[in-house]
Amino acid sequence: MSERSKRTVKKRRGSTVGLPNFVPIVERYKQAVVGIEVVHEPAQTRLFPIGPLWHDGSPSYRSVNIGTGFIFDPKGHILTNEHVIHSASQVLLRFYGRKRPVHATIVGTDYVHDIAILKTHLAAPKLILRIAKPEDICVGEWVVAIGSPLGLDHSVTAGIISSKDRPLKIGDREYPKLIQTDAAINRGNSGGPLINMRGQVIGMNTAVSQSSQGIGFAISAEVLRESIDKIL
Repeated sequence: MSERSKRTVKKRRGSTVGLPNFVPIVERYKQAVVGIEVVHEPAQTRLFPIGPLWHDGSPSYRSVNIGTGFIFDPKGHILTNEHVIHSASQVLLRFYGRKRPVHATIVGTDYVHDIAILKTHLAAPKLILRIAKPEDICVGEWVVAIGSPLGLDHSVTAGIISSKDRPLKIGDREYPKLIQTDAAINRGNSGGPLINMRGQVIGMNTAVSQSSQGIGFAISAEVLRESIDKIL
């Protein structure tokens, strides 16, 4: 083997040929993702596709739900799942790099499609996540999910788009065009973005199959766009 061939083999062994580099996507867009904590008083017994309930042991048995959201326009509007903030007494947002949570107001909701829009008093954001168009979504492409699983803010998981246009019924909601992904989605990821390697939001993480591994679902960008226009 020639010296040139040896150097080529060594280089290939030390590289990750064919694997994507998620670091630039995460570093660029993590500040546009927020953790959400919702307070309900008094506590209620409710079921969500993803997002746990617990109480803090106080006499009022205040109940708390957690989720994720992301900034999607220059005005600072934040998108999340309606089931995350449903019947909320208070909605608190945890921004990347801020020690204290920020109070949010609910601009509007679309119960049928499980989508809600929030707003804060903060100045216009420097960075936003743009929502993809339907033609930008391809089965088999790499995606990244950023969210707050189990309350662990700004956790990152990765996978591919397993399928799209999956119809699914959860409770009294019917989701017509869900994206299926094998990126890990857990409790607290609800409302978070599913991002392709071009930095576009191709879906909103919404549900996970508890009876299997690697089967999560996100509301497609097409439905997100329609719902945003309806709400705003």
